[in-house]
Amino acid sequence: MGNPVVMLSLYPDFPNDVMSLMTSHAEFLFIMDRSGSMSCPMHNRPGAQDRIGSARDTLLLLLKSLPMGCYFNIISFENIYNSFFPKSVEYSQKTMDEALEKVKAMRADLRGTEILQPLKDIYSQPCLPDQPRQLFLFTDGEVGNTKEVLDLVKANAGSHRCFSFGIGEGASSALISGVTS
Repeated sequence: MGNPVVMLSLYPDFPNDVMSLMTSHAEFLFIMDRSGSMSCPMHNRPGAQDRIGSARDTLLLLLKSLPMGCYFNIISFENIYNSFFPKSVEYSQKTMDEALEKVKAMRADLRGTEILQPLKDIYSQPCLPDQPRQLFLFTDGEVGNTKEVLDLVKANAGSHRCFSFGIGEGASSALISGVTS
């Protein structure tokens, strides 16, 4: 039989408070790191999925779990940032299909990890009436201004909830645990 082989599939287990948010109306903003380091494999072995692939799979799962009628947008960042839509759009079959196609095409082919400016822009925009804003941050790297990022998130914790997903073993634990509010 040769060498024994074990295959393992891991599925994210989201905390109940995160999943309960999925059953109510809200504005969901997904913030995706597309820096070059996200193209690194998750494990040091041939054929391993890259970090952007893992983040993309998690994002696809979350997008498909959103309730109809909520609002959402996806912001990707590196040393600059871009939104999939000019402003948050209402979740419908049409907008979900459009977002899914863009997410599937998403690559980690950009430069540095600059999260502060997109967060400042998000926090400067007024929240939609009766739609509490939820931020979901996907990143693998450390930033040079962790304290500034954490201070900004903390200053806006009263009006925005933030959840983070550390991608890969090199993710900054200070940043990932610090932004979760």
